[in-house]
Amino acid sequence: MDYDLAIIIPAWKTDYLRESIESILAQCDKRFTLYIFDDASPNDIESTVRSVNIPENVRFHRFDENLGQHSLVNHWNRCIVRTGNEKWVWLFSDDDMMTPDCVASFYQSVENFPGYAAYRFNTHKIGPDGKTIRENNFPEVTDAVDFLNLKLSYSQESYIVETIFSRDAYNTIEGIPEMPLAWTADDLFNVKLALHGRIRTISGGLVYWRYSKSNISGEKNRGSAKIKLKASKMFINWLRSEKMLKDQLNPPDLPVLWYVRQIRSLGKQLTLPDEWKAVWNILFDETSVLKHYLKMKIDRSKFFGWLKKYSL
Repeated sequence: MDYDLAIIIPAWKTDYLRESIESILAQCDKRFTLYIFDDASPNDIESTVRSVNIPENVRFHRFDENLGQHSLVNHWNRCIVRTGNEKWVWLFSDDDMMTPDCVASFYQSVENFPGYAAYRFNTHKIGPDGKTIRENNFPEVTDAVDFLNLKLSYSQESYIVETIFSRDAYNTIEGIPEMPLAWTADDLFNVKLALHGRIRTISGGLVYWRYSKSNISGEKNRGSAKIKLKASKMFINWLRSEKMLKDQLNPPDLPVLWYVRQIRSLGKQLTLPDEWKAVWNILFDETSVLKHYLKMKIDRSKFFGWLKKYSL
């Protein structure tokens, strides 16, 4: 039977894969097709999949080429292209989970509030042990400016697995944009979806996004940190090109503040010259970056902290 919803797992790891699959198969509304794509993983993905009682609405495919090592975004897009003609697409993950009412809540939202480019679940960020680290709750409706104000100010975190998007919107905006390590790719994709037709938050259901050392966000080394900064620069350069969008942000230099905070959050993995190079890379386009960077360094300085503490 054909359904309107494709749920996709681009599988690489097996650590939490069974839990992820079981959370999907536990849905009270079964109107979906689950696609599990093995990115030529050295892990035995198929055995993990076969260990679950698989119903007829599950499809498994192993690719011969490990595309994810070169471009995770291109692998995501490859998986989406290999699905059927489902009207809605949900790109999930091999280590995240969903509550049993997610699919039912999605269909209810589409019925009650039609016409959106995408529908988003609220999320809990969890650790390797499954304990909640952070809760993310979005407004009922977000446009591109709303999303950027929340995301760039760190008021909310957002993850690729929280959004179900229409295939028509996906095709119109030409897929998920390519970014190094897929860093900020989901953010830019969300912005483009919101520009296409806004995003509606689903009132029921909850997605659990797992933060661990085995995913890109938890990967901590100098090489990956430098690539993440490169992607961050590409992201704010795109925002600069959308002047009407950027001018509505609060404050107007919010992308630069966010970029400096990226430098700060990656600081332990970078050398001081790495930081200076990151600032220099956008200095001539965004001169305020130097002011925000120096303020960040002063605020984090033990010497200035001591001076503030003991000065009159």
